[in-house]
Amino acid sequence: MGLIAGLKSWLIQPAVTPTEAKAIEMAIDRIDPRLRVVSGYQRKLAPAVRHALGYCDGLVAAIPGPIDIDVRAFGRDPMVHAFFAAPEDIGRMLGTSREIRSFFADPANAAADEFFGLIGMRRKEKLVVGLAQQGDMIQEGVPQRLLYFADHTLGELNVDIDQTRHLLRGSAFDSLAKSFGSYLESLRREKQDMHTAWEQERALMRGGLAAGAAEVHAQRKFEIEESLRALASSLEPAHLVEALASWLANPEPRLHLIDTSVSVDRLGVLSKPAADDPDVHTLNFPELVGRDRRRWIVMLARIFREDARRALEESRDPHRYLLI
Repeated sequence: MGLIAGLKSWLIQPAVTPTEAKAIEMAIDRIDPRLRVVSGYQRKLAPAVRHALGYCDGLVAAIPGPIDIDVRAFGRDPMVHAFFAAPEDIGRMLGTSREIRSFFADPANAAADEFFGLIGMRRKEKLVVGLAQQGDMIQEGVPQRLLYFADHTLGELNVDIDQTRHLLRGSAFDSLAKSFGSYLESLRREKQDMHTAWEQERALMRGGLAAGAAEVHAQRKFEIEESLRALASSLEPAHLVEALASWLANPEPRLHLIDTSVSVDRLGVLSKPAADDPDVHTLNFPELVGRDRRRWIVMLARIFREDARRALEESRDPHRYLLI
């Protein structure tokens, strides 16, 4: 009866869709093509991939925007005003972006007056000494925390916002595959280190040891051999397919958003929320935590072609801009 129930459960599993199959093949290319020797690897990975793709869809849907990224927005949008120290920093970011240069080089994008993408940056703080108002008094030398943003980057540019979101979903899934690849590399390094330790123990025993020491090293060599066998087994393709399925079925620890809220004044000084102070704004944005555990503020952005074109032209002047 159990066999019949198991067979029925296998037969009613949904077929692997073309989207899922493409994601599976991309992940295996990223990780190890030898996983394809496992019989039925697509069927085994499909449920986890289906869950991971759905998770990535939700992740992308939670990214706010698009917000306009231009000099005009710097003056009217507190978020953009906080993201850049000065209006000219927007042009500097646009003019030095490799992604924008590649976007402009594609003839298919020639007619677009505006386009969309993901803007990312790092949130930083530093302690400064400045002026502060206490009641009717202005005090000097008051310690303050200044909020600023660095490492601005643009990605997944497209003339269609929905296509940008689609590209972002692919990038999110790719990040999950890369993180498993990094985990796999760490296991392989661990295996190599264990093998080196085993060779050292064997060399010591061949060199001749006192009875007590020989027994200790023999036990150590045996323990290493046991660990090596277990690790080698975990690196077999069949076990790696199982591990990858488990990894993709639980994507949250590897890629997630953290909602962040900060209140700042027009100078970027961190302040307490103040509903009655027009110079203090509370900013709400998500921070993306990926495989390297660093936090990146992410927003969908709208960029106007004329602004980007002008920034690219100005960036060609080596006396005005430093190209990195």
